[in-house]
Amino acid sequence: MVNNAVLHPHPSDATLTVARAAEVLGVHPNTVRAWSDSGRIRHYRINPRGDRRYRIGDLNRFLAATAVGPELDPGGVPRPGYLRRPPPHTAAATSWPTAAEGQSGSRSDGLGARNGASDAGAADTRSDGLGARNGVPDAEAADVRAALSVMSGLGRAAAAIGGTAPDPEAVLGGATRTVREGAGFTHASVWRAVDGRLEQVAVSGPTGARLHAPDGRSGIAAAALGRPGTVVDTVHESGDPVSIAGIPGRRLACAIPGSGGPWGVLHVVTQSNDEPRTATRELVANAADVLGSIIHAADAATTLDRRVHWAEALGRVAADIGSRLDTDQLLTRLVDHAIAMFDGDRAAVFGFQPDGSRRTAAARGLSTAYLTALAADDVGSITLAAVNSLRPAFAVNYRDDPRGARVRARVVQEGYDTICVAPLMDGETREPIGSLNVYHDRPHPWSDGELNALSRLADQAGLAIRSAKTYAQLATWAAQLQSIQQLGARLNRLSDVAAIGAAIATELRDLIDYHNVRVYRKYGEDLIPVAMLGQVGEYIDETQDQLRIKVGEGITGWVAAHRVAEHLPDAAADPRANTIPGTSEIDESMLLAPMVFEDEVLGVLVLSKLGLSQFTSDDLRLLVIYASFAAQAMAHADATMLLKRQLQSRRDLLEITESILGTLDTGSVLASVADRLEELVGWDNVWIELLDENGRDLVSVIAKGINAEAFATPSVPGESGITTWVLNHNEGVLVPDEFHDSRVLVGEGGPIHGGLICVPLHGRTGAIGVLAIERLGEGRSFTEDEFELVQLFAAQVSIAVQNARTHGVVTRQAETDDLTGLRNHRSFRHALAGAVAAGDPFSLLMIDLDGFKHVNDSFGHEAGNAFLQRVASSIVAASRDTDAVFRYGGDEFVVILPGTDGEHILPVADRVRRAFVGIATSSSETASTTATPTEAIKVEASAGVATFPTDGTTAEAILLAADRACFLVKREGGGRVAMADEAAELADAFTLKVPTPIDAGP
Repeated sequence: MVNNAVLHPHPSDATLTVARAAEVLGVHPNTVRAWSDSGRIRHYRINPRGDRRYRIGDLNRFLAATAVGPELDPGGVPRPGYLRRPPPHTAAATSWPTAAEGQSGSRSDGLGARNGASDAGAADTRSDGLGARNGVPDAEAADVRAALSVMSGLGRAAAAIGGTAPDPEAVLGGATRTVREGAGFTHASVWRAVDGRLEQVAVSGPTGARLHAPDGRSGIAAAALGRPGTVVDTVHESGDPVSIAGIPGRRLACAIPGSGGPWGVLHVVTQSNDEPRTATRELVANAADVLGSIIHAADAATTLDRRVHWAEALGRVAADIGSRLDTDQLLTRLVDHAIAMFDGDRAAVFGFQPDGSRRTAAARGLSTAYLTALAADDVGSITLAAVNSLRPAFAVNYRDDPRGARVRARVVQEGYDTICVAPLMDGETREPIGSLNVYHDRPHPWSDGELNALSRLADQAGLAIRSAKTYAQLATWAAQLQSIQQLGARLNRLSDVAAIGAAIATELRDLIDYHNVRVYRKYGEDLIPVAMLGQVGEYIDETQDQLRIKVGEGITGWVAAHRVAEHLPDAAADPRANTIPGTSEIDESMLLAPMVFEDEVLGVLVLSKLGLSQFTSDDLRLLVIYASFAAQAMAHADATMLLKRQLQSRRDLLEITESILGTLDTGSVLASVADRLEELVGWDNVWIELLDENGRDLVSVIAKGINAEAFATPSVPGESGITTWVLNHNEGVLVPDEFHDSRVLVGEGGPIHGGLICVPLHGRTGAIGVLAIERLGEGRSFTEDEFELVQLFAAQVSIAVQNARTHGVVTRQAETDDLTGLRNHRSFRHALAGAVAAGDPFSLLMIDLDGFKHVNDSFGHEAGNAFLQRVASSIVAASRDTDAVFRYGGDEFVVILPGTDGEHILPVADRVRRAFVGIATSSSETASTTATPTEAIKVEASAGVATFPTDGTTAEAILLAADRACFLVKREGGGRVAMADEAAELADAFTLKVPTPIDAGP
C-alpha cells in the first residue's frame, strides 16, 4: 500500500534578506541579485522601493539542483564547521570521471577516491583504523566507512529535526547528498508516491542528468514499492521506465517506509555496472529505512511547527480582526490573512443573501466577471457542500470538478487550479452567513491540518463578524434612537392630531424607506386615517373613505384589537388582510404597529412598500419605538384638546352664568345652554323638562335635535322613564348604551343603541326638572368628563330656572291686585302698550259698577270687598281664554279682547257686563247692621268699548275713547254698554279721568 502522506512546506513568512541569502549560498550579495535577475533564483519584492526577500525553500531547491552549497540548519544558517562549496556558476569545473578513469582510479564498490585523493592516499590518511594495515580487507573497510559516513550524516539530519521544524525539501536534499557522497554513488534521488505516480522530492548528482518521472506501476520503482524492505536493482536498459541520460552505472531502488505503507522510493546509481555487494544493498536498505524515519520525524515536527505557527497566526488574526469594528475593513483583513496563512494566491469572502444569492464582501486577485458569476449558486456547488458539512471543502483542478461545472468557463479564464471553501457561521446563532474562499494557482492538496486551521480561522471570523455587526447595529440603533427622539420631540411640540399625523407621514421616511404611510386614529370602534402619503402611483389616489375601517377588521383592525405589531413580507397572502375596495391585489410588504399609551390603543401606523420582503425585523423594531413616541404625541394632543375644551367650557359656563345674572328670560337661557352643549360635548338630541305648577308632571320647555318633536310632546300622566327616575332620585346618570338600560323608555321601533346623559335640575327643596342629551348609534357613549361638564351646566340651568320663577312670583305680585287676584292698573298699562305696539286689532272694554257705594255703606267694606271678588270672578268666567281682565280702580274693571273688532265687540261686551248684574249682597256677609239681614242689594254696571285702530292708534287714545263711552252710559243712568262713536260729541269736553283709588270708596 502506498502512503499518501504529504510533507508540509515551511511557513510562508520564513524569508531571508539578500545578505542572508548570500551568506547561505556562500557568494557575494551582488551574485545573488544577478542570479535573481536572470531567473535562476525566485525572489519577492516586499515594498515599492524594490527590497528583495528569498524563501528558504527556494534556496534549498536551488542548492539541491546544483548539488553544491552548504547544508542549512533549520534556521537557514550554514551549519558551523561545514566547508563552503564553490558557487553554482563554478560547478562546471567539477566533472564526473570517465569510464576509464572509473576503472583505474575508482573502487568497484562505488566508494572511489574523493576530492582528488588516491585509494592509497586515502588508506594511508584514514584515522579510523579500518585499513588493510589492521588486517581488514580494503573493500570491507570501505563498506564500513561508507556505512558510517551515510549513517552519521543521516543521524545528524535526524538529530537536527528535534530542535525545530526544518524545510522538508532541504532535509531530504541534504540527506540525499549524504547518501550519494557517503556511499560514493553517482546519483541519488528520493521520490514520493502520490496516486500511482512518483514525484521527485530531492536529487543529488550530475547537473546535466535528465530524469523522467516513473509512474510507480512498472519498472524498478514499482518493483521496490511492491517489495518493501528489499533492494531492487537493474542494469540500465533502453526502454526502462526510469532513464537517467548520461549517467552510467547500476541502478538500485528501495521503498522508503511510511506510517501506512511505502512513502516513496530511494533511487541510487552506482559508479559501475558490476553486481552490488551485499553491504551496498544493506546500505541502501538501511538508508531508505532511516530516510523513512527522517521523513516521519520531519513530518511530525513540521506538523507541530505548523500547528504552533497556525495557532500563533490565528491568535494574531483573531486579535487583528477582533479589533475591527468596521465590517468591510474586517473582511478585507480576513482575506489578506487567509492568503498569508495558507500561501494562497487569491481569496474572497462572500455573504449569503436572504434570496439565496451571494454578495462579494471582500476579494483579492479575482476579476469582477468571476465574482459576478458566483452571485448565484447551484445546488451541487462546492460552497453548498462546505455549508452542509460545516467543514471546509477543497477541490484540486477545480475546472474539471463537477461541483464547479456551472462556472467552469470562468474558472478557466480566471486561471486558478485549487479552491478551498470554508463556511462562515454566525458567532451567535451558528447559522451560515457566508464563505471564505482561498485559491491557489497551482495544485494544492489541502492537508487535514490546513483544513482545521482554516476552519478555526473561519470560526474566529464568524465571531468577529458578529461582533462587528452587533457594534454596527448598536451604532445604527443609537443613531436611529437619537433620530426617533428628535422626531418625537418635534411631534410633542404639536398639539393637533391632524398636524401630528402629517408630521409622521413626512418625517418617518428619515428612519424607514417606504412607498406609503397611513396614520390611523381610533375613535370608538372606528379606525379613521388622519394622515396618508403615497410615494408611488398605486398609493397616490387613496381616499379617507376607502381606508376607514372598524377595529378588528382587516390586518389593521386586527393590530388595533390585539395590540400586536406585525411584519408582513407578503401582505396579500395574509388571511387577515382585506383588499381596499376598488383596487386589485399587488405584491407588497407591510409593517404595522399600534400606538399604545397607558394600555390604550390610540391608533395604528401602517407602512407599505411594493415588492415582497422589503422590510426587516429591525424596521419593525424602529416602527414600534416610533409608534410609542407617536402615541405620546397623540395623547398629548388629546390632553391639550381636552384642556382647551375644558377651558372653553368653563368660559362658556361663565358666560352662561353672566347671561343668567343679566336676564330673567328662562327660554333664551335654556336655548343658549343647549347650543353650547352641542359645541362642547356634541349631541343628536337635547331636551329640558320642568315640573308643572302642581309639581306633579314634567313639561318640556325646550327640545332640539333629530327627535325634537317627540321630546316636545307632553308626556302621559303617570309615565315613567329615565327622566322620572332621575327626578325621583335627584341624581344624574351616565348611560353608556340605552339599548341595555331598562330605565329608558322604548319607542315604537324598539330599543336603540346610543349614549345618554340625564341630570336633575335642583331647586331649594328638591329636583324641579331634568336636562338630558343623547347620542345615537352603537359605541357613541359619553365620557366621564362630558358627564361632569353637563352636570355643571345643569347647575347653572337650575339657577336660571329658580331665578326666573322667583322673578315671576315677584312680578306677578307687583302686577296683581291683592283683593281680586286680577292684574292691576300698572300691569294694564304695560299690556295695553304691548297690544298697541303689536299692531294687531283688539278691543278695550271698560266697566264701572253702578251703586257700589251703597254696598259699602249698607254692608260695610268687608262685604264690599267680597262683592268685588265675586264680580272679578264673574268677569273672568265670562271672558275668553285669550282675553286679559284687569282691575282698573276701586270699582272699575277693564278687559283687553285681542282679535275683536267693532262689529263683534258689542255682544261680547254685553255678555261680560251681564255676568255679574245678578250678584247680590246681604248683611250676612258683614257685621254691618245698616240693612236688614234679609235685605239684598243689586248692582248694575256701565260699560264703554273702543276698538284699535278704529277708535285710536295709541294706548292713550284707545283708553280715552272707552272711558268716554263708559261716562256716557253712566251719565244716562247706567246699565248698558256704549260704543266709542256714541260719545264722539263729548270728545272736546271730556278728558281721561283718574281711576278711583283702590283704597277709596266710589
